[in-house]
Amino acid sequence: MEAALIVAVLAICYLGFALLALSQDRHWLHLCGERHCPPGIAGSLRVAGYASLAAGLCLALLRDGPGFGSLVWATTLTVASFAVVCTLTWRPHWLRPLALVCQRHAR
Repeated sequence: MEAALIVAVLAICYLGFALLALSQDRHWLHLCGERHCPPGIAGSLRVAGYASLAAGLCLALLRDGPGFGSLVWATTLTVASFAVVCTLTWRPHWLRPLALVCQRHAR
């Protein structure tokens, strides 16, 4: 159970940073082919990204309590953000399905 929670914290934080990256025009252009991320979609992506990061904090606090959970969350934020940077650098097409789902859901 505890191992599943830490994997969930990492996955949710990765999703949060991926959504925040998609809200930027540069990454939206590479993944969707449109020059600018529409303002309505960008706002929704940012809200969902920050909500995912907050959900990751809640899971980390649930798993380890406030003392160590906050440290686990901060470390997970670092790992997840680096993983998103690596994905966008070497394999940006891996995030294309997420971008298409966000684009379809916004319409």
